[in-house]
Order: sequence, then C-alpha cells, then structure tokens
Amino acid sequence: MFNKLNPLIADGGAENDVSLKEDFKKSVRIEKFRIGEKAVYIPAGFSWKYLLKKDIDKVIKGKWLIQSENGVAPWAQEAPAIRLRHRSGEEILELEKEKSAQKALELLGHGE
Repeated sequence: MFNKLNPLIADGGAENDVSLKEDFKKSVRIEKFRIGEKAVYIPAGFSWKYLLKKDIDKVIKGKWLIQSENGVAPWAQEAPAIRLRHRSGEEILELEKEKSAQKALELLGHGE
C-alpha cells in the first residue's frame, strides 16, 4: 500500500504527521476513498491526498452520471456523490453504491 500523504489544501496539515499516518491505517475504506477520525483520504496516483475533517465547511449529498458511449447501446446511470466544500473549493467523492454514500455520511458525522 502506498501511504505517502499530501494535504489537499496547501496549509492543511503536516505531511509527515505521525497521527495522520495512524489515522490513515485505521481509516475505513469506502470504495476507492478512505475516511478516518481526522481526515478524508483521496487516492492520487501512488500517494494519497487528505482533507482534514476540521477543514470541511459543508457536506452535500448529490449525484453524478456514469455513462458509456461505446458500442451499439450507449447507457447512462446516476450514482451517489458526496461534495466536501472547503475554503479552497470543493472535492467530490464519486461513489457507485447508495450504501457507500450512507456509510460515508455517517463517518463524516452527517448520517441520517
């Protein structure tokens, strides 16, 4: 597992913070993302970007469109997404399953 951690926001924490590495190890995998007690971890090639939970201003549940234009029968399907607004913009966690979205909202403290 590649566990080099880089902040998503320029001043979003120390890259070599031991507590973040421990948080990453204990985090829960939600499809391709990980959510820990302190941060949300987003894959970035051979490393991970993290967004500290304290830097998240707003969590919004939404949808995104999965579509295929290949072949004879193109198709499209809506899938759940979670928008994480922060002072530098917005990060969108594009998920495939509603169950994953609910679990992510619970871990972010916004469960229903």
